[in-house]
Amino acid sequence: MPAVTDFRALARSSPWRWSTLEFEVDRSGTVEHAWIARPDRLRVESKGQVAHIQSEAPPFGRVGYSSSGMGVPIARVWPTDVDPTCGDNGLVSERPEDTTIDYDPPFHSDYFWVALLDPVELSVGVEIGDVREVTHHGRSAWEARVRPTPDYEPRCDCCALLSGSESLDQMTWVPNADTVIRLDVQTGVCVSVRHLGESWCGQEGEVRILAVDEPMADELFRRRRAGRWRRLLRSRKGSGLA
Repeated sequence: MPAVTDFRALARSSPWRWSTLEFEVDRSGTVEHAWIARPDRLRVESKGQVAHIQSEAPPFGRVGYSSSGMGVPIARVWPTDVDPTCGDNGLVSERPEDTTIDYDPPFHSDYFWVALLDPVELSVGVEIGDVREVTHHGRSAWEARVRPTPDYEPRCDCCALLSGSESLDQMTWVPNADTVIRLDVQTGVCVSVRHLGESWCGQEGEVRILAVDEPMADELFRRRRAGRWRRLLRSRKGSGLA
């Protein structure tokens, strides 16, 4: 049976536990099918139509400032370019926290999406209980009942995995419900968020992982240039060739 410390460590580990991922995510009845090839390629389909494609992220992720006050682009460093500190179980006990490391891409929709893929916010500032092994859509997962403390720090206040809100005057988190969380053991991805009771606020989500570390063709992350073909057909018709 996994311990609370194991659950926290798995929540830190996702950036180093998979390279490609195909999955479906259901958020409030809206189902999307996604493919990710780390570090920055993404394809999302909804109802059979392409909703988002990203072939690569910009080379610069943040802007720093020189002593003269001029903005200086800071080159991205991907999590896979650095080595975390791991325990004997292979899970991450401490993540590199250099500000140049970009843990967020590939981004889609909002930071709840990002937090599902990298649920590090569940590793600190939370109370964890009832940890147990479960099966989630045929895959091994760890389930726990999680409650945020005032020290909980979600990636984004409005897109937190856990229920509650930030107190603007005290800059602390105000919890209002417990949440049942499931983490996929192989990948560290958060595959289920289900709030308990009736007073909760925020989002819920369900992830069904379809494939891990399978090869993905470059064409999957290229948008078809339909406009070019339409222009070509119109020109052929105008010239009497079509």
